[in-house]
Amino acid sequence: MTKSTLSKFLLGGCFLLLTSCEEILFEKDISKNEVILVAPVNNAQFFSTGVTFTWETVQEATKYKLQIAKPNFTDPLQIVLDTIITNTSFTHQLAIGSYEWRVQASNESYSTNYSSSFFTVVNNADFQSNIVILNTPVSNLITKTAVQSLSWQPIMDASAYQIKVIDGSNNIISDQSITGTSLNFTFPEGTYQWRVRANNGTQKTPDSSRSILVDTTAPNNPVLSSPANASTTANKSFSFQWTRTPILGSIEKDSIYIYTDSALNSLQQKKEANSPFVTNLDLGIFYWYVKSFDQAGNVSNKSAVFSFTIN
Repeated sequence: MTKSTLSKFLLGGCFLLLTSCEEILFEKDISKNEVILVAPVNNAQFFSTGVTFTWETVQEATKYKLQIAKPNFTDPLQIVLDTIITNTSFTHQLAIGSYEWRVQASNESYSTNYSSSFFTVVNNADFQSNIVILNTPVSNLITKTAVQSLSWQPIMDASAYQIKVIDGSNNIISDQSITGTSLNFTFPEGTYQWRVRANNGTQKTPDSSRSILVDTTAPNNPVLSSPANASTTANKSFSFQWTRTPILGSIEKDSIYIYTDSALNSLQQKKEANSPFVTNLDLGIFYWYVKSFDQAGNVSNKSAVFSFTIN
């Protein structure tokens, strides 16, 4: 096969497998890039057990592998952490001891070499510099589930954890101290911030906080208006119209369903839409209704089912 023939063959293959070829042609080779570690600096010493690891962004990287070994990767007694994240900062609680940490950047096709550094957690005398690492629920959760398990990572030498729940008007609706690292809490509907801090009797950490929106109410049922029920028209272009009274809470959206049979088995169109919704249809009898959904996962009942005929 000549070079010319081979080039044509590969080009033809790219047309046939366009997505695959685009990945091959446009995925950036980052294998020679270096991950620049920011903190902790090499041979840093900590007097608190919470350590925040940061590094510079690697252009065209989509994820980073962060690993921590005790005492090092050459003769590890333990791989303390092995995780993949998409940002360039990560906080972790560690026992007293010596460690090596390293980061590798990657995309779908290429990876850099690891960059590594050493540090030591000397003791936990600087208790107030620790950071409570929150586990669940995730930050900015929007949910219809009122009962949530609030959980966080333990901090060495903590004797108790203070948990506050604050509403959207900055009112404290719950303030309690527990010795464990989780608490089941039932949120009323609304937007809240929950905060956790640790104390050891004399010292307190800063608050760690996350937000949550709880919405347990389904959207109101849509009310259809046009085309009128059992109407007939010769126009194949339709403007579907309906109304719905919104409810405060998570974002609400409507979906329209158009069928060609009264049993609602043959779906012609289904689309997230706002009123008015314009579409073209062929000749025949059609049946339609609208349902509403919200971001928390609540669903309304479907509206009344209207029919119309195009002849």
